[in-house]
Amino acid sequence: MEVFKRRVSVFLWLLLFACAAVAAACLAAQPARAAAAAEITQTGVDFILSAPQTETTYKAGNGTLTYIPAPEEGGAAQIVFDNAEIESGAYVNFWSNNNSYAAVAARGDVELVLKGESRLYLRPSGDTRTLLFYDSNVTVTGDGSLSVGFRDESVKNRDAYPMEVFADNAVPVGDASYAESGNFELKSGTLALNGKGGTGQGCLTANNRIAVSGGTLQTNGLMAGVYSPYGDIEITGGEVRAENFNRYGLYARCGSVSIGGDAEVTVSSAARSSSIGISGGNMGSGSPDTQSGGNVYIRGGNTAIEVPYIGVFVQYTADMAGGKIEITGGTFSVNVTEGTQNIGAALYAQGAEADVVVRGGTIGAVAGGSNGQATFGIYADRFLQVEGGSVRAGAENTDAAGSSFGVNAEEGAYVTGGSLTAHGGTSAIGALAPHCGQGVYVQAASDAAGENTVGYDEQKFDSYKYLNLEYKAVISVSVTPATASAERGKTLQFTAEVLGEGSFDTSVGWKISGAADPATNIDQNGVLTVGAGETAESFTVTAVSVFDPEKSASAVVAVVPGSPADAGGGLPAGAVAAIAAGCAILAAAAAVVVWRIVKKKKTRN
Repeated sequence: MEVFKRRVSVFLWLLLFACAAVAAACLAAQPARAAAAAEITQTGVDFILSAPQTETTYKAGNGTLTYIPAPEEGGAAQIVFDNAEIESGAYVNFWSNNNSYAAVAARGDVELVLKGESRLYLRPSGDTRTLLFYDSNVTVTGDGSLSVGFRDESVKNRDAYPMEVFADNAVPVGDASYAESGNFELKSGTLALNGKGGTGQGCLTANNRIAVSGGTLQTNGLMAGVYSPYGDIEITGGEVRAENFNRYGLYARCGSVSIGGDAEVTVSSAARSSSIGISGGNMGSGSPDTQSGGNVYIRGGNTAIEVPYIGVFVQYTADMAGGKIEITGGTFSVNVTEGTQNIGAALYAQGAEADVVVRGGTIGAVAGGSNGQATFGIYADRFLQVEGGSVRAGAENTDAAGSSFGVNAEEGAYVTGGSLTAHGGTSAIGALAPHCGQGVYVQAASDAAGENTVGYDEQKFDSYKYLNLEYKAVISVSVTPATASAERGKTLQFTAEVLGEGSFDTSVGWKISGAADPATNIDQNGVLTVGAGETAESFTVTAVSVFDPEKSASAVVAVVPGSPADAGGGLPAGAVAAIAAGCAILAAAAAVVVWRIVKKKKTRN
């Protein structure tokens, strides 16, 4: 019995040891995780000073913030916002003698993952960057939202910035490696940056490239909504809304702005009479050697701008290429309201190489002015070139003191495709008369509505308040069927398709060549009648464009002799007799076969 007890005791100890070993192994198999850290709701968190080496979760209001280190050297750390609420309470030294208050600060590449609804708050005083990233590239993902703003929107803190992404300040701006950090991209989720009540630089500021490929970016207030001092702004998807800014909606100071894909962009502000919607600049001094900005490209999407001063402004001030507004697709609407500046323009290209080029899309550029303004729908220091698309450029001034022009291109407006409709209180087109390529038709009128049309005189172009220039051209004509056969005395329907550009006449004229019988003809609807006495083996049917007689297409018609049976409504008598005799023979043969089968069956029985 004692031996049995000892054995049981040993067994229990071994079992306990095994359980402990299994528990230890299970714990070891779990990802490295620290215990929940202190609450950061009021204090914020500084990952520049000290970033956790293991996944760490912080309590932030009723939610959490989790820091996940980069899985490998050179990778991106993750900062997960899950219904977090944080004040800008951390005083961060992010570079030599550079300090700022922040709610969250980090260094290196970071992915912000948004879950639920998180809120961060700007400080009412002191240099504040609520989201501060130094020597970083930041990507935003997730299906939640993150909003940044003042608790009290009446606060005026000049040095308040909702979000800033810095490059490495130790690298000279002119060095190409400077662009390796200080970049931002929104892929999904909603990022709302509200600086209204402050007078800081930009709601979203990233030293270099700013990209939006999905999600929603909303900015409200400050000098600029979306601001890149040294890089480009590229919007290829998602939604961007920049509102109530003091100076610029989207501003690439030493770069270009491009919008395309299925992006939805809204830029709107009446905060100041000097507000500009979108601007690309080539400011030269201090910009990277690889920089060649100063352009705005509209390649697709749907963009709407409403500001009091200039809708789209490009600046060319250096020896590098730049100063172009180029539109190749999408819907682009610009409305400039009545401001108090000395000039107002929907599109404004400034500089020695400043052009406005339109190759596609639907464009509306309308400006209104007052108080002695010079107002323009489209202004270019060099050329306006319309090669495709549909452009409407208009300008009106509410008093007699100011002038207004739908288009003013100092070296000429060239129209070689698409359409341009211009109207202005002073004249539709100022500066030089439009240069119209072959195929451009001009309609002129004395009123902006275009109702009182008059004959266009190029020598008096600047006296017209309305001009419509439209490229009209036939590209091809096709006929269906392309080949056919028709019997004498019969009819055959032909159709024609005319393809081209502009609002041209798509009708065709029909003609026949090679037919022998005068009764063979084709009417205006393409119905061919082959004469009963037609002796030609074939002839040709041709459709000719009414708008452009140089464009045509043809079909060959083979004549098939009509059968006499067709004329009598039945078969000839000889054919009927032959068929009847054949049917009688077949019936007799079938009867013999049946008789033999029956006879054999009776014999067997």
